[in-house]
Amino acid sequence: MTQQTTPLIAQDSLTPMNPGEHDEQSLNEMLQELRVLQQGSQILTGFLILLPFSEGFSKIASFEKWVYIVAFIGAIASLVCFSAPAAQHRIRRPLRHRGRFKRLSSRIIVVGTIALSISLISTTQLVMNEVVGQPWSTVATATIGFLIGIIWWLMPLTHKVKKSH
Repeated sequence: MTQQTTPLIAQDSLTPMNPGEHDEQSLNEMLQELRVLQQGSQILTGFLILLPFSEGFSKIASFEKWVYIVAFIGAIASLVCFSAPAAQHRIRRPLRHRGRFKRLSSRIIVVGTIALSISLISTTQLVMNEVVGQPWSTVATATIGFLIGIIWWLMPLTHKVKKSH
């Protein structure tokens, strides 16, 4: 029994791609997505690394210190997760099991995105509480949490469910 595969179409042309080319393009797209996520994570981490060394940090309330810890750990965790696929890709060369690597990397990216989501929401709380105080910091934090929940999670997951049906 021979297995027939339908040719995939390259995004930049109408030239059919074989499955190997599609795997390579898919891997390249994933690594490009990581570059975007990693850049945001690096900027946030850099900001959070400097914060405890600023003059007024020692005066913040205990609650704010815990919010900072959550934000910082989330940012560092996201940075670790977003850099992991690139590091693993380099160490594993030549890549023999491309499909398995992409599945594992996709899971790691999702974990990193969860960590980045938590860090962004926590950082919003920390900054807004210092700038405008309560209750506006809670409103701003809830708004950012809502946006992240809708745009980063609900919309793609809804699209994925609809596409599978």
